[in-house]
Amino acid sequence: MFKLIEFFQKRPKDRTILFGRMFFGLMIAIILGLNLENIILHLPKALKSYETSIVYGLFIFAIVPFLMGATGICLLKRKYLRIVQICFGIILFIAGNWLIDTKMSVTQDSTTTTQSGSLDYGTISEITAPSKPVNVGFWIALLGIFPLLAGITGKCITSKCLKYGEVIKKIRV
Repeated sequence: MFKLIEFFQKRPKDRTILFGRMFFGLMIAIILGLNLENIILHLPKALKSYETSIVYGLFIFAIVPFLMGATGICLLKRKYLRIVQICFGIILFIAGNWLIDTKMSVTQDSTTTTQSGSLDYGTISEITAPSKPVNVGFWIALLGIFPLLAGITGKCITSKCLKYGEVIKKIRV
């Protein structure tokens, strides 16, 4: 038990943080990309005409973490980066739970029988079971836990960002 607590107390290495960001971005891109035709957005009537653009705009949730992990760029101080991570997690929760829905495909079983009560082989072979799409909103909201926890703990900030913008005033020997 104490080993597990010690593991969570440590800050991960910078390389682990960067690969984690890239993996997080790829996961969001895969979830959105594989189910792109099944995504429905709950938008106001004024924005319904822009629905396809907004669906493709959801990929910004995947591009930002991937680019931050690939480049290792640091744009904010530690406390502001933590706030951004918490906000990103909350935005993923909101987008996943209230904005994104998944189309459910419905097929009707229409087997025709002849007068004698036998089934036609051609109609049986054409019937396919409906494929259940992945619930995109659920998985996006679930992935929102990771940036939320990263922002709360402050452990997923690289060492480059820990001292970003600080001016060294005293040199101690």
